[in-house]
Amino acid sequence: MNKIILTLTFIVFFGACTSNAPTSSSGFVNEEEDKFHIGSDQAVELFKAFDKAWANRNYDLMKTLIAEEASFEFQDGKTATGAGEFIDMIKEEISVEEASGNGYTWTTEYAFSVDLNPSESGEWVNAGFTSTLDNPEDGVIKKVYNEWYYFKDKKLEQWYQTIRKVME
Repeated sequence: MNKIILTLTFIVFFGACTSNAPTSSSGFVNEEEDKFHIGSDQAVELFKAFDKAWANRNYDLMKTLIAEEASFEFQDGKTATGAGEFIDMIKEEISVEEASGNGYTWTTEYAFSVDLNPSESGEWVNAGFTSTLDNPEDGVIKKVYNEWYYFKDKKLEQWYQTIRKVME
């Protein structure tokens, strides 16, 4: 009987200690107290829905996933505010790619979510993409994109894009 009570005491004590344990973190932000924490699957699922809508050119669905005053920064320095401007820029980008003999397609390589403050809503999703050009331009055969998506309250609020061009 004593073994059972001791075992139950240990389980309750261990459960109480771990249930309030801080989430693990790694890294730093501006060398201050802020730290990166592993984000949630929910943020990654939001990203996946957005990526799928973009790939399918489902602009109506994209609009439902974008916050009213969302800000967007493309790899070439162009910016947009809100869903309308962003989607117009995507349509322009599609026209340029298709006019040069390239499809507007990509392979999503990865996505993960990080959270600066788990006690508040909002998470960053980092995602990587590869676009292989059907018609190489100036020796560029592939474009590798790195993008950051900030989701808060189930809406995309910020988006940043960088690109690495792979030569023949």
